[in-house]
Amino acid sequence: MYHLRSYLLPSKRLQKDSRRILSEAANVGAVSPNVEIPADSVFKSALAGGISCSLSAAIMHPIDTIKTQVQASTLSFSEILSMVPQLGIQGLYKGSIPAILGQFSSHGLRTGICEASKCVLIKFAPTLPEIQVQSMSSFCSTFLGTVMRIPCEVLKQRLQVGLYDNVGEAIVGTWRQNGLRGFFRGTGMTLCREIPFYVAGSSIYDESKKAAQKLLGRELQPWETVVVGALSGGFTAVSTTPFDVIKTRMMTASEGRSAAFSVVLFSILRHEGPLGLFKGAIPRFFWVAPLGAMNFAGYELIRKAMD
Repeated sequence: MYHLRSYLLPSKRLQKDSRRILSEAANVGAVSPNVEIPADSVFKSALAGGISCSLSAAIMHPIDTIKTQVQASTLSFSEILSMVPQLGIQGLYKGSIPAILGQFSSHGLRTGICEASKCVLIKFAPTLPEIQVQSMSSFCSTFLGTVMRIPCEVLKQRLQVGLYDNVGEAIVGTWRQNGLRGFFRGTGMTLCREIPFYVAGSSIYDESKKAAQKLLGRELQPWETVVVGALSGGFTAVSTTPFDVIKTRMMTASEGRSAAFSVVLFSILRHEGPLGLFKGAIPRFFWVAPLGAMNFAGYELIRKAMD
């Protein structure tokens, strides 16, 4: 699930530290206020998360470009697909530089913060239910990681729809149009998309994994876990598509057009109907599902190599 396992489950080293701390807490009846966050483990998790996400984002960028063009225009998915030969490889990879940089920084920060916050929560509140630890750490890490990525997301989408020809033009043009505020256009909608995706999506992943184990009557093989994660991520991606559509329209609004949430929402409903909020759901599914599978496998391999 967009490497949810990587974000929501602590590393083996962190799990050992947690068990040791819980044992000490049971013996003394309290947890020491001196919290020592395993900096080495947190750094490795952050680096592994950043590398795996940036690599998978580079590979899957053409599908993301198609999704963005579908959502930003009134054309259908099939009509955009017919235009792919005209775009060529260069057109499909427009915006890839800010996309890769944004994924590396944001997911690196997310994995690092998630592991560090779990360590703190486990030490200060050892009796806190696991689901609450997961939700709190996932919320904090997703919020901070997403906010860091938004300027890169704005530049990426404006390049993908052809508003600018290169990153330099996109930076200068965005600054001239709206100043610093322009680089954070669509922040609210991005958070509305990302937080449910990671926080609520973790429950879908966990329940899907349990259901698969019960159906097969055994523990899942690594590749089976990846498949469950990919399908769960794809389903969650489709369910959060309306937020993604509104975010895309807000970020790619040309100069002179209002990018306010209410204006964009009513414009979609008036001209395209409720189904307009699900534009790009198909390419979004086929973008997120393999992306999640690659991120999951990549994170695990890189993390094991570092250990």
